[in-house]
Amino acid sequence: MKSIGLLLLLILTAGRTACADTASDALDAANQAYTAGRYEEAARGFQELIQAHGYSASLCFNLANAEAKAGHPGLAILNYERARYLAPGDAEIDHNLQLARQQAGLKSNSLRWWQVALRSLSLNTWLAIVDVWLALIALAVLAHVFVRRLEPGPRRAALGKVVKTVLFVAIPCFLFTSYIALLAAPLRIEGVVVSKQAVLRLSPFDSAERIGTLPEGELVTVEQQHDRYLRIEARDGRYGWTTRPTLEPVIAGTF
Repeated sequence: MKSIGLLLLLILTAGRTACADTASDALDAANQAYTAGRYEEAARGFQELIQAHGYSASLCFNLANAEAKAGHPGLAILNYERARYLAPGDAEIDHNLQLARQQAGLKSNSLRWWQVALRSLSLNTWLAIVDVWLALIALAVLAHVFVRRLEPGPRRAALGKVVKTVLFVAIPCFLFTSYIALLAAPLRIEGVVVSKQAVLRLSPFDSAERIGTLPEGELVTVEQQHDRYLRIEARDGRYGWTTRPTLEPVIAGTF
C-alpha cells in the first residue's frame, strides 16, 4: 500500500511539474512574440494563459500592453483596469492605463475622486485596519473588567481613564473604517467599452431613440440589465441603454 501511495504521489507531482513547464513555455512564447513585434500573437498567448490559469495582475498587464501595441484601445484599457483592480497600488499599471486613455482621447483618470481615495489601499488592507480597531475594543472591554476588580484609588482611576479614552477613540474609528471597507468592496459593476463606440438609447429596444454615444475604452458603471441591453452611467453623468456586446466587465463574469 505504501508503494502504491508513493507511486500516486510521484504521478501527481510529475503532472504538476508538467503543467508548470507548459505554462512557463507558453509565457515565454507570448513574451517572445511581444518582443518580436507580433502583438496580435502575443495578445492571444496571454489570453490563453489567463483562460487556462486564471487572472493575475501581471498577465492582465502583459495582455493590456500587447493589445495597446496591436491597436485595440478598448481591450487594452479593459485589461489595464483589471490589472489595477488586482494590484491597486501598482504605479506602472496606473501609468500605462493613463497613457492608454490619453492616446484614446479620454480623460486621464477613469476613477472618481472617492474611488481614487478608496483604492489607495486594497480591500484586504482596509479589513486589516478594521480588525485592529476591533481588537483594541476587545482589549479595552477586558481591561475594563479587570479595572473594576481593583481596589478604589489613584491606580484604578488612571487605568479607568485610559480604558475610556481607548473606547472613545476605537469605537468611532471601527465604525468608520468598517463603512470604508464596505465602500471599497466591489459593489458597483463596472465595464469598459470595447467596440468602436457604444450607442446609447433612451430605452432597451432597438427602435428606441439614440441619445448619444460613448467612445472605445471608456469606463462606465452598469446599473441594470434587460435582455441584451445594459443601462449604464457614464463618467460625465449621462445615463442610457447600450447593447451587451459593446461592453466587457472589469471583474469578469459580473454582467
